[in-house]
Amino acid sequence: MNTAYAPRAAVLLKPGLRQTPLFFLLLFAVHVYLCFFTGVAGAAVPTTVLSSDTLEYYSQTEKIVASGSVKIVRGDTVIRADEAVLFKDTSDVIATGNVRYEDTIISLSASEAELNLETETGILFHAELLYKKENYHISADRIEKRGKGYFYSPDARFTTCDAPVPAWCFRGKKVHLRAPEGLRARDVSFAIKNIPVLYTPYVWAPFMSERKTGFLQPSVGYSTDRGLKISIPFFWAIAENRDATVVLDSYSKRGIGTGIEYRFVKPGGIKSAWWAYHIRDSELDKHFWELQALHEQRSGNRAGGFLSINYVNRKEFYDEFDPRFSIRTQRFLESTGEITIPFSESRFYLLSQYWVDLERDTGDVPQRLPEIGYVLNFTSVKNFQIAGSVTASNMWRDNGLSAGRFDIYPQILFSAGKDVVLTHRFGARGTAYSFYKNSNQTDDSVQRLAFEYDVVGHMRLMRTYRSFTHVLEPSLRYHFIYSSEDNLPVFDSTELFRKISRIELSLLNRVLLKGSEVATVRITQAYDAELGDRPFLPLSLQANIKTPLPLIIDADYNVHYGRLDAISSALSFRMYGIAFSFGQRYNRADDLLAFTTYLQFRPHRSIDVESGLWYDAKGEGVQDLHVIVRYMRQCWGLTYEFHKRPDDYSMTVKFNLRGLN
Repeated sequence: MNTAYAPRAAVLLKPGLRQTPLFFLLLFAVHVYLCFFTGVAGAAVPTTVLSSDTLEYYSQTEKIVASGSVKIVRGDTVIRADEAVLFKDTSDVIATGNVRYEDTIISLSASEAELNLETETGILFHAELLYKKENYHISADRIEKRGKGYFYSPDARFTTCDAPVPAWCFRGKKVHLRAPEGLRARDVSFAIKNIPVLYTPYVWAPFMSERKTGFLQPSVGYSTDRGLKISIPFFWAIAENRDATVVLDSYSKRGIGTGIEYRFVKPGGIKSAWWAYHIRDSELDKHFWELQALHEQRSGNRAGGFLSINYVNRKEFYDEFDPRFSIRTQRFLESTGEITIPFSESRFYLLSQYWVDLERDTGDVPQRLPEIGYVLNFTSVKNFQIAGSVTASNMWRDNGLSAGRFDIYPQILFSAGKDVVLTHRFGARGTAYSFYKNSNQTDDSVQRLAFEYDVVGHMRLMRTYRSFTHVLEPSLRYHFIYSSEDNLPVFDSTELFRKISRIELSLLNRVLLKGSEVATVRITQAYDAELGDRPFLPLSLQANIKTPLPLIIDADYNVHYGRLDAISSALSFRMYGIAFSFGQRYNRADDLLAFTTYLQFRPHRSIDVESGLWYDAKGEGVQDLHVIVRYMRQCWGLTYEFHKRPDDYSMTVKFNLRGLN
């Protein structure tokens, strides 16, 4: 039997058909049957709903022919076409003309499609597929659907660009796309604007919704000292909580460097990252090693700790291979390991600390190997607060005087007053030394007894004007330390606990606008009776202006010689999308006068420019200049870095293809 039905409008009858009640009943039954068949009555199988302008049903073959705005819905899958043939028994669909297929993972268009709704397999002709989450476009004359989220094409083009002529694309054979795993292909050529520029026998692009093993984007650079550099990183997703990155650096003038970084996290606040790098410098004929590690296991209420390692076997490593000014100019590398047992108001710890001096002999640096201690934070006891520390340290030098040191330092704090607040702090300190590797420079054992008294008087005066509020906070401090030993060998700040009898006057001005602080200026002058014929310390000025232009100034004026000993300033602002800062630093004792600038702006929505300069005005000139330009488009990006330092400059180019990181 052959019938026709138009469900989207009034019933349309073909010429020659008579309108009878029996015909309408039969037509209604066919409509219900077509719209709600499930294959097995009562089974939990997705319902298939078919609608179109015209339907024809052939009962002998159980075939449904639909034409005109055809729409087939089964679960989360929607198929649209000009015409379609649906076989009820097999759930096969043949769709032709402007075919559109969409589910939760992909959407595609084709001229013709042969699909099975039950197995989610089939063939699409002259098709273009879009993987929604990663914006992958795959176009081919033939695409096979091999299951939910799995597509194959013997010859296809793939890209993440939306344009009809993509900025870049890959053309490959045996292209497999599996969601959410990724995409792989063989005999692949890379094209820019459809012009082939590169060939590779194999490509695997893991989707970035999850961490996947694969090569990261390489970078290419050039340096006058190191020559052409090509860096190729490889990422290994070992497990959900562990991964590693392997780096291969090739320098045309220096050789090949290899590095590996291993990272993991565990429940309970445990995280760790380890980095090792080696290069044999063919020009200098030297081996360079770098080791960095950070392992943390911290907890607020139970035992924890951390380990931080920073080590290089040769001091010139960063100067030779790191263009960053902040890294090249650092003086020390610190390695520290600590185990801590916390209590409610105190903690017990075991500490080891090692410093590498990148300018002088590390053997002259005191190392804390190890130190054990107990620290009591300030704790309220009635109207007082008590604190203290007890430490036992082994201060070791490779080249000279070392010591075992025991130090105990209890303190009591007390505050009183309302309009004028007086804060008293009392401290007593006992330190004992047992020297070794002495070379007869001092006694084998020394004890130091010290007493400390520190009192600060502070008050606050406030006046509100029509448009702002002025707060004036004067304070007067007296700090006294008596020490039985003032000429101890210095290992750290513990030995700097020396005799002082210092009076310090400070005046803090604060300006508030609508309740927000917009400027502070503090002036401080100190007088120390223990300093002999020059008892006045430098007059100190600290200013922090937050509006209209953020400005920070810190200056020391020598009142004995009538001159500036040090001044540093920093000016910064951001307006119209431009960020700019200017800094200046002067220190007479170090014969230092330097200027720094930083600029960041976006001349175009796709371009970001960042630049920084460090200039030594004492004759050394430009110590560091860097310019970074980032250009980002819909499906690709380019980063260009330029670094200039004395006697060397370097350039690096990094490409970013969306979806292939």
